[in-house]
Amino acid sequence: MDREWVRDFIENISSATIGDMDIPKLVNGKILHTPNRLFKIRKCGEYAFKNLAEKTLYLGVANEFNDPYDTAFWIDYRKLAAWKKLDELSFSDDQVVTALASDDPIAAVVALASAQEPPRLNVDQWLHEVEVLAPNHQAGQLPTLIDQLKTSYKICSLSARVDSVLMWSHYGHNHTGFAMEYDFTRLHRNELPTLTLWPVAYTDKLFDVTPILRAHNLGKDYNALFGIAASLCKAVDWQYEREWRWVVPDGDREVKGSNFPAPLKAVHLGAKIPDADALEILKICRGIDIPVYKVTLAPNEYRMVSLPTSLDDWCSRGGRQQGNMPRWELIHE
Repeated sequence: MDREWVRDFIENISSATIGDMDIPKLVNGKILHTPNRLFKIRKCGEYAFKNLAEKTLYLGVANEFNDPYDTAFWIDYRKLAAWKKLDELSFSDDQVVTALASDDPIAAVVALASAQEPPRLNVDQWLHEVEVLAPNHQAGQLPTLIDQLKTSYKICSLSARVDSVLMWSHYGHNHTGFAMEYDFTRLHRNELPTLTLWPVAYTDKLFDVTPILRAHNLGKDYNALFGIAASLCKAVDWQYEREWRWVVPDGDREVKGSNFPAPLKAVHLGAKIPDADALEILKICRGIDIPVYKVTLAPNEYRMVSLPTSLDDWCSRGGRQQGNMPRWELIHE
């Protein structure tokens, strides 16, 4: 599935009830493994430059992201029906575990109930209810719950790498954009960005909310953080991104996104960034005292390297190339 510590982390935050969660382990493990370099690759534009100048990050809603599975989850309503009936018929914990682990929990319940003396289950009636209700819930309730969850959190996706050719192509407008580098480890562990920054796990299956929904239906102190867990589970296809997510609960579904202050550390200019955009970014970074690097392409291998640069470097380079005053000096004179 993923790195062992991330797998353990997701299992912990996915517990059915709050009481099942080991909160100190959850927080300490996350803080211990948080990288001191996380990147947001952007295409150049007004809003990206505004985030840079204000040292903020834009957190949006999942239903506007490029992954159609983003923050999706799964509920097995047939398994949920079997679980409910096993509880009603007072089967032992071992019998419940065995039945739910079978390929067909409904058939397992029927087999167990048929062996009871006297019989306590009207099998035909119950099977009819299951065959009607489970598909209806699967087709109706589940998509509604997912849609509600997708707008219940403001999310910003960050990456632990800045050297991915593919990511620069996708998010950096074919390498003509720039990347903002952040260091969340500088912040106190109780500050909002640190508390709400989480690792992404990559898996072949959607996050299963069935045990959490059962706990909720039983009136237990169910795990209300399951929405965060859902937002942290992505398909293995995305694994190359080595993603971390800033996930802030927000019940205001009318607002599609908000800017939050973030610990900006450096900026990296794309390998094919236009001069005008590079100079605009360099001017902003000089004003906010942030170092700038230029991504360069290795000549003999598929590798990108960030090298230090500055406004003075670009101006002197432009003067030598043009043989006269660089365009950006004319613009900003």
